Amino acid sequence: MPDSATDQRALMRFLARLGQAELAAGNAVALVERDLGLIAKRYGRADILVFAMPTVLMVQSDDGQEHRVQITPGPYRVGELRFDQMEGVLEIAREARNGRLTPQDGLRKLDAVWRMKHWYGDAGFVGGYLLATVGVALILRPTWNGLGIVALLGLLCALLLMAVRRQPAWNAVMPVVAAFLLSSVVAVLYRFGVSEPPMQLLIPPLIIFLPGSMLTMAVVELAFANMVSGASRFVAGMVQLVLLAFGILGGFKTFGEAMPADAAAPERMAPWLSWCGVVVFALGLHMFRSSRRRSLPWMMLTMLMAYLGQFVSGLFLDGTSTAFFGAVVMAITSLVIEYRLKGPPALVTIIPAFWLLAPGSFGLASVTAMATAGMGTAGSILQLLFILTAIATGSLIGAFVYSGMLHVRRARWWRKGPPLPADPQGGEMRGTL
Repeated sequence: MPDSATDQRALMRFLARLGQAELAAGNAVALVERDLGLIAKRYGRADILVFAMPTVLMVQSDDGQEHRVQITPGPYRVGELRFDQMEGVLEIAREARNGRLTPQDGLRKLDAVWRMKHWYGDAGFVGGYLLATVGVALILRPTWNGLGIVALLGLLCALLLMAVRRQPAWNAVMPVVAAFLLSSVVAVLYRFGVSEPPMQLLIPPLIIFLPGSMLTMAVVELAFANMVSGASRFVAGMVQLVLLAFGILGGFKTFGEAMPADAAAPERMAPWLSWCGVVVFALGLHMFRSSRRRSLPWMMLTMLMAYLGQFVSGLFLDGTSTAFFGAVVMAITSLVIEYRLKGPPALVTIIPAFWLLAPGSFGLASVTAMATAGMGTAGSILQLLFILTAIATGSLIGAFVYSGMLHVRRARWWRKGPPLPADPQGGEMRGTL
């Protein structure tokens, strides 16, 4: 427990750096504030208050004799974390919550996380993006010719990303640049007789830019009454969709007359290939976002369960309800993997599964349709909001189902999980739910 002023300053720096890293990992601000509050309490500093927003973090200490405020910029100053870095950050938070890590050791571990190198290097970066693109295409089931075009576009986008990956200044304009270049290629291909629906060709190579998880996290934060952070994430996600749609329409306007209307593609691929697409997509994300090797099967399992929940519910229901059931199954699976099977943190397995529940791809199609057909298609945006609400509500309900029925505190019918650490104020810690 820190006594000296030096230890207290180290704790403040550790909390600020850890909160910054958790925000960069995509964690909700309510969970970041909870983690840092529990860690401060663990080290005997219940007087420390934490206020988190997506772009800034403030840690305040007032012990009656000295008042300190530590302000740290959010993830937009440090860049987006890869999956292996996300897992490292969340493991540091878990160790600190359980009192197994000093602030000084935590700072050293966080520095090591920032310095981690990509598991597969540039070849894995490009190959992983190409596999992820092909996986999404298999889920959407174009024709075989369309699959070849999507693979070409995915390779082009991967090479573009690799060229600018070490230049953070390009991050702000990359969605527009990539969407413009890919749509320009598609517009030229239409002159040579290509007849695939345009969005079926463009969504797979642009899947990484789609803000599905950001929009869903925004609705989750709004449900937790975090109005400022939820609203800011929602606006940022919608602006991302507008930028992508702007780039797509710009490419078609420059190299073609107008964006062609969707037409039913003949000889679409067999339905069972969609399940292969989920596996290929998971493998591609594993390589592209450099997740740890032990996390790959758990990521794949979570994605398959989310897709299964959406598929089975689609046999009986239609519309946004399928996304709700997919999110419920996804949340339960990821929490069971983390807490009962000692797998990677739930956030690492949930984020890839968000892409399968399609809020980002449907939103991009909706915004693009509004730009080309006018406000008569505004109902698509309303449907997008329903999909986001369904996924966010499903994720919350899945977490509540796990906490009430499967958590180590309550599930007596299952094998006993790892012991819960003692709370420094007495009683047992309640984990992360």
